[in-house]
Amino acid sequence: MTSMTMEDVKTALSPYHNQIKQVVAEGYDEWQRIAAFRVISGYSPILYSRTVANYVFDAVARNAQTAFSREKTVRVRQETQTIKFIFASKVIVRFKKGDEDHLGRNIPTQAVLDYLDPQQKLPGFPPEAAKVEIVWTANDIGTAIENVTVVARDGNTLLWSYNIDNEADEVGAGILPFPAGRAPDDFSPLVVVKPGKPKRESK
Repeated sequence: MTSMTMEDVKTALSPYHNQIKQVVAEGYDEWQRIAAFRVISGYSPILYSRTVANYVFDAVARNAQTAFSREKTVRVRQETQTIKFIFASKVIVRFKKGDEDHLGRNIPTQAVLDYLDPQQKLPGFPPEAAKVEIVWTANDIGTAIENVTVVARDGNTLLWSYNIDNEADEVGAGILPFPAGRAPDDFSPLVVVKPGKPKRESK
């Protein structure tokens, strides 16, 4: 595998950034709905945090498979225990829950070790493609996704990372444009300010 720079990977993935964030957010939202259903149905709380991580991973994987199977420039590789995506034959991606260091949580199987070794080739994948993880982290109260981060690793060492920002959120977020030019003749404001009574001059 070649060692692509962060800018190279970001350039390759940027056309898909909004889709990536959406599949993660929708997967997490699905779990939130399931959790709410469990509460109103009187089920006892989940005992193990890995159960939640597994459910969210499954939901994200299903959403991503549906979204990216329609993209001609993305290959979907379904495997026994995971699913991988190859973007434009340049970047191999897998989704993971992030830890406190924004690294994917992994059981160190041989397949995981091979994936986290930038120089290790993966059978059936483009040998020149970079391997990255897209990791998600929730906010402090666990109600929504806070960050979606692209991470390149060499084993347990972080090589580089960047947060995916929703481009739609970046342009004019929270700002309403003022109309330019003269108002039309039939313009009627919603609020009409009535003129006040003239003040009497004090003697």
